Amino acid sequence: MSEADPKHFTVDVHRDIRELEKEWRALETGGRCTAFQCYDFVAPLYSAFREHRRAEPLIVIVREAASGNLVMILPLCETKVGRNRVIGFADLRVADYCAPIMASGFRPDADTFRTLWNAIEKALPPSDLLHLSKLPHHVGNSINPLLLLSPCAPYHVKAHGATLSRPWDQCCQSLLSRKQRQSLRRKGRNLESCGAVEFKTHDGGPEAERVFETLYEMRRSRFSKLERDDALADEMWAGFYRDLVQGRSAHPFARLIELTSGGDTVAGALGLIHDGAFLLLIPSFDMERFGRYSPGMLLIFRGMETFTEAGLTYFDLTIGDEPYKDLFGVDNRELFEVVRPLSTRGRLPATLWRLKIFVRRHPALHAGLKRLLRR
Repeated sequence: MSEADPKHFTVDVHRDIRELEKEWRALETGGRCTAFQCYDFVAPLYSAFREHRRAEPLIVIVREAASGNLVMILPLCETKVGRNRVIGFADLRVADYCAPIMASGFRPDADTFRTLWNAIEKALPPSDLLHLSKLPHHVGNSINPLLLLSPCAPYHVKAHGATLSRPWDQCCQSLLSRKQRQSLRRKGRNLESCGAVEFKTHDGGPEAERVFETLYEMRRSRFSKLERDDALADEMWAGFYRDLVQGRSAHPFARLIELTSGGDTVAGALGLIHDGAFLLLIPSFDMERFGRYSPGMLLIFRGMETFTEAGLTYFDLTIGDEPYKDLFGVDNRELFEVVRPLSTRGRLPATLWRLKIFVRRHPALHAGLKRLLRR
């Protein structure tokens, strides 16, 4: 399938990511992208989609018409939501940021990008709804051009993270209150009574696999007792994260971190390293044996220290407005979403989305509707 804008670009849609690997890796290395659109994240994701028949890959490739140079990749997918055929990013729930991969010199103005987007929508297979969510404001050092699409509205949750800088002692003082620093250091010393405390990182190999299986069991047990929704309870997502660790579909991409005491795992997490940042994705901890030591907080605290000393400049706690994040002096980054009907059937869900956004922007109306629904 292809469509062309003869003034500027050509647009093609592919289904097989493997045939694009070389160009994809070159574009992400020399251009701008988030961790969640790197080849090593998307290839395992598409593999999981197809294995479990949840979605079909749709990869939009944009080239300059004159030179043929690749300037943008959009890793999308198509799936069914009720009666509607929906096109969105390769995500379904595990990509915390969704944005195009762009060449360093690709900075289209609003009119140019909207013209390009018309060509992209024409190139897509017949569908009912376009839903692009969790869009960051920036990709690398440039504004995300998807925010030029209409309608665009803030997403219902934000992303959070902390800027790291050397030396750690000064950085720590700027991020955490004195009370919080003292509390975490005291709990760390108390944990030493159970055995020597170590913070470890693992990048592929048997040790990374061991840590993943340990945190998998800890998380499954804890979330089950709390009756909370857990991605790892879904066989598809458990397999996807194992693929990130083991590197079956691409290169191993996950970075496992672990806090141990006397050789026992107190807490662990799966994350990613990208563009000078550590992105925390799947944390877990042993609450039964070590709960009184705040193991999750200690894991983050020691992780921030370790990655600062390693030269990273950002500790990304990613999407979600959990209260514990505020204790680490995080910033609050707004994300956005775009919903556009692509067929007559898609007009109803697009209209309902606009209504939801309107209500969200008017807190008094929102509160009144919630009271009404509780009656």
